[in-house]
Amino acid sequence: RIYDHYLGSPVMGAEAVAIHIYDKWFEPGKVSIGSDMDLLSAKIFAEFNRQSLIGEKAPELVMETLQGDTLRLFTDRRKFAQKGDRHKVLFFYDHGCAKCKMETVLLGNLLQTEDYPIDFYAIYTGDDKEAWENYVAERFDVNPSNSNVYHLWDPSLDSDFQRKYAVLQTPRLFLVGPDERIVGRGLNAEALEIMLDDVFAEKQLVYGTKSSEQLYESLFGKMGASLVAKDVMDVADYV
Repeated sequence: RIYDHYLGSPVMGAEAVAIHIYDKWFEPGKVSIGSDMDLLSAKIFAEFNRQSLIGEKAPELVMETLQGDTLRLFTDRRKFAQKGDRHKVLFFYDHGCAKCKMETVLLGNLLQTEDYPIDFYAIYTGDDKEAWENYVAERFDVNPSNSNVYHLWDPSLDSDFQRKYAVLQTPRLFLVGPDERIVGRGLNAEALEIMLDDVFAEKQLVYGTKSSEQLYESLFGKMGASLVAKDVMDVADYV
């Protein structure tokens, strides 16, 4: 029941607990999950999700562009220049997926209207190049000025993206931070917008509130002329 609770939780990231339970209790046989089929399902879920959990470094991907060029993501910084300090979005989709079509429209509108300073990677999971080209031309014709949009695929499946990013069905949407750590998974366009709005929101800093004034008065007010800079710095360091 605990495993099922975290496996199906609507809270992003909670599935990590289900994988921990599998690793610690079910896989070594300390607790029976039920049937052999249940155990196999839990194993598959763990192996297909553990690399793309929240906080994990985004697994490497070697993909091909529409133009036939090779593009490498999340690999050795010393070798390849396709990096930067920008957030990255990975959108795995298929041309025959109805939900993918809806998300494509929503994501395209989001990129065009909000124009976040991000790199957006639309990754086609199929192997029909003509269908892919038509899909991009008809549904992904966006040209934002700040967002970089890349169209990728891996028809030979050499990158193992299905296992690395749990792409057992489409769509799958991830947000990766500038440090290449996964900060969002299992997203939709609405959730992605909420996260990006938070990332790029202008920070409102407030200085000299009444409470802080009272705090420092209580700390230093009675010291008078004996107060020196080091006293203030010591307290600042402590805080």
